[in-house]
Order: sequence, then structure tokens, then C-alpha cells
Amino acid sequence: MKKFTIFIFYLLSTGIIKSQCLNADSLITTNITYVNAQANWTAAPSAHHYLIHYRELGTANWSNLGNIDSTMTSRNIPQLQQLTTYEWQIKTFCDSTNQPNSGWSHSDTFTTTAFVPSAFDPSILPIIANFTCNMNTAFSIIAQQQQNEPDISSSIFWSDKGYFDMNTLSAGDTLGNANYSSPTQNINSVLVLDFKLGPNYAKIDMIDSIGGTMGFFIIENMTSGIKVTTLGPNDGNNYTSGYISQINFTDLFVNPDEEGPITFTADINSELGDVIQEIDSSIIISCPPTNIESVEMEYKLWKIVDVFGREIKKKRNTPLLYIYEDGTIEKKIIVGDN
Repeated sequence: MKKFTIFIFYLLSTGIIKSQCLNADSLITTNITYVNAQANWTAAPSAHHYLIHYRELGTANWSNLGNIDSTMTSRNIPQLQQLTTYEWQIKTFCDSTNQPNSGWSHSDTFTTTAFVPSAFDPSILPIIANFTCNMNTAFSIIAQQQQNEPDISSSIFWSDKGYFDMNTLSAGDTLGNANYSSPTQNINSVLVLDFKLGPNYAKIDMIDSIGGTMGFFIIENMTSGIKVTTLGPNDGNNYTSGYISQINFTDLFVNPDEEGPITFTADINSELGDVIQEIDSSIIISCPPTNIESVEMEYKLWKIVDVFGREIKKKRNTPLLYIYEDGTIEKKIIVGDN
């Protein structure tokens, strides 16, 4: 018994016996579409990070999904084929060295759905915060597509009135923010001026929280109105999973100096060659009267009468009563030769 105890102590002291790294369990796959699926699991008790691999069932090669920290219990499996059965497994690592690990779990399997394309029907909506003529205002452009629509390859968005106030801008200025939300992503970025050419042309980058460039677009002042041009990166599958995105400019747009609607038009092209045009004239600009105009309206002359109340034309050297439309009466004597 003494020799056995000493032997166990020796194994423990030399590290030959190590603590067990338990794996995640309760694997299940949800949100299965024709192109992706969500892997879910119950957290392991001492996890530092996880690794997932997946493959088409019956094939030899696995694809890996890394950078999964211990706080996560789900991960999107991307770039799948429709009507195809896949399997996936998970491995738990109990420290940063990747040495203590659980080994691979059992497989969970799932089959992707059939792809049913939708008609190309994107929407682009302009919104402004101030409807007063000749005023700087916050200005937003909201774009939206439904699941399985062809991806947008490019769009040109312009107005027939208003302009971008670029005179005081310098490279590096922050001009607003943007956000993008889809079933698998939620991205926020700031709008940063890359460069401008004179007062009427500028390139704006969308920068994420770690300084990466998520995309860019061009803004321009035209002879009448503004133009915004965007190019969508091709993701290789030609169809969208559905999203809503919003670009917000901070007081960069200047309303026209005349009353009436601003007409915004968008020409939108898909990666499959579809073309659609949208026109929006729902934004109405108003020009409140100035103080001078208000006084003129308030004192608009109605008629002139003499002291007996008889209506009369202007007459010199005679006391007359000037009656205005608001009921104000003013007594005047115009002195001088007739």
C-alpha cells in the first residue's frame, strides 16, 4: 500500500495525470436556411475557447470556425449549399495554450432548405430632421431588402433641390454614422471624410470600431440637388439574406430656399442585371414669413375715409383715416400742394 501511494504521488507531482477538460454538450442546429445555419451548444464548465468544424456529410474535408470565446453558446455556419446535409462538431480548450482540450464532440447533423428567389424590390427612403427652407439639417438614407432578393451591385441616389455643405470640411472629419443589420450581422460604423475635390465632390469611408473600412460612397453637389453613389461588394452568392441599413449625415444637407417638395430619385442595379427606379416626393419644405413680411401683411391697407366716414382717395392737407385689414385705424394729414 505504501509503494502504491508513493507512485500516485509521483504521477501527480510530475504532471503525468492532468485535470480533465470537459466538452460542451447538447448540440443543436437552428435557423437553418439555404445558405447558413446556427450551431448551438451548452457551455463547458471550464472553457477558455472553442473550435467548431463542419463538412458535408460523407465527405472527407472539414472547414473550421475559430475565435469562439467561452462566453459564446452559438455560432453561424456560413456559405452552405441548398438541400445539402451537413455535420458539425465542437472541441473545448481549457486554457490559451490549446493543450488541455476535450477532443471532438459527437456530430450534430442538419439539412439546408431549398432556395426560392424573391423579386428584386429594394426600398430606399430619405429622411430629414428639419423642413425649413435654407436650413442645415440632419439627413438619413434608409435602404432595405427582403430575404432572397438579388444583391444590390450599385445605386445612384439624387435630389432635384438642396445641397451638401462641404465648404468647411477637411479630410478626417466625422460626418455622421451608419449601421447595417441582417439575420447574421449587426455592424455600426462612423462616416469619415477621406478626401474632397472642391466644394462639390467628396469620398466618404465607413469605419468600424477597430478602424477597418467597411465600404465607401461618393457625395456630390449637382447643378440642382445632390447625388450619392454607392458600390456594393460582390459576396459571391448574388442573393441577400435580408437587411436594413441606414446612413446618417449630421447637419450636412442644406434645404432649398424655396417652398415645395424635394424629389428624391434612386436608380438601383442588382448583381443579376435587374434595374429599378424609385421616386419619393414626400418631403415638403416650407418657408415661414419673415418679420418684415408679417408687418406688411399686418398693416395692409383696406380703405381711406374722411372724418365723416366717406370712402375717399388720398388727398393732401385734409385729415383722413387709414383703415387696415386687421382693423387698425391711423389718422394722417399729408401736407403739401395738391
